[in-house]
Amino acid sequence: MKNESVEDVFNKIYDETYHKCVVYVTCKCKNTEDIPDILQDIYTELYNILLKKGTDYIKNIQAYVLKIARSKVYDHYSLYDKFKDIIPLFSKNKEEEEYITIDVNIDTFNNKLESNTIYKDSLNEIWNYLQTRSQGVQKAFYLFYYSDMKICDIAKELGENESTIKNRIYRTTNEIREKFGKDVDVT
Repeated sequence: MKNESVEDVFNKIYDETYHKCVVYVTCKCKNTEDIPDILQDIYTELYNILLKKGTDYIKNIQAYVLKIARSKVYDHYSLYDKFKDIIPLFSKNKEEEEYITIDVNIDTFNNKLESNTIYKDSLNEIWNYLQTRSQGVQKAFYLFYYSDMKICDIAKELGENESTIKNRIYRTTNEIREKFGKDVDVT
């Protein structure tokens, strides 16, 4: 890794470790909504270490990133557990939120943009629906559709039977198709 910039080394490490890191964080997290925040913390920490200690500091990349991941998952939930009782005191109510209204003439946009907006709205509705399901369903769904893992691998990572994982994924997919229409492609 000599003579490579920190950005190049970071991007290389990111590409090599991201999938495994997503799987680890997904399996260890208490709530799937925390996954992006934890991943961001992991790779921010990695980047800062590369800046401070140099690109040759890390000997075993996979092990080092998973060590950071383990630490960040622990930090995230231990900090959350410490403050979970006072967080509602500082949360905004829906009525207190400020909204910005932008006046847009939809006719100025082409059909593709409109269909992309409808597609994004559908995905948001589906994601909101998935958030009402159990963490087991959310994790299985996340690993299957987002991480492109095989059902047998998901079962192994989550420590459950393959039939349980299949049941969660296929039952939820059918529920989504019934609720949001047969045309919905969950993938």
